Amino acid sequence: MNYNRVAFRYAKALLLSCKDDNEKLEAAHNDMSFINDTFDESEELKLFIDSKVIKDSDKLATLNEIFEDINDLSKSLIKLLMKNRRIDLFDDVSKSFTVLYNDYVGNQEVTLTTASEVEFEKLKEIEQKVKELTSKNVNLTNIVDKQIVGGFVLRVGDLQYNASFKDQLKKLEQEFLNITIQ
Repeated sequence: MNYNRVAFRYAKALLLSCKDDNEKLEAAHNDMSFINDTFDESEELKLFIDSKVIKDSDKLATLNEIFEDINDLSKSLIKLLMKNRRIDLFDDVSKSFTVLYNDYVGNQEVTLTTASEVEFEKLKEIEQKVKELTSKNVNLTNIVDKQIVGGFVLRVGDLQYNASFKDQLKKLEQEFLNITIQ
């Protein structure tokens, strides 16, 4: 995933400001997760924050209302982003913070994309294998995508292993085209 460098710096500053206090760190992580989820669920919120027409004071009031339950450190981040005219980076900062947090505490996000739901026991087996390979705590998510036909796509951080039938068929098609052209 490609992250905005400026957003990454704000996220790093937030992490550094609370990494010596586990309570603050966990509170910031919970806040940033909540903010991630909120932005992921609302395209309108993203458009609202990115708008050049809407006044900054209206954006700040709206964000304070939506995120009234977050801790003071996270609220300070909103104010700082607004002051520096970078509020449009708010969702990127929260995503970058999650990446930094997971790296700091040794968590690894893993996505398994399959054509159908995978049995719980198989998921635990895959999770254990990835944990052995990465030496990190694994958070495995199974996504069902009928378009891959069969097989699976395993994404561990920025690495991806594609063993889907769709990918295999593309490779065979390419080989066939190369043979017929020659």
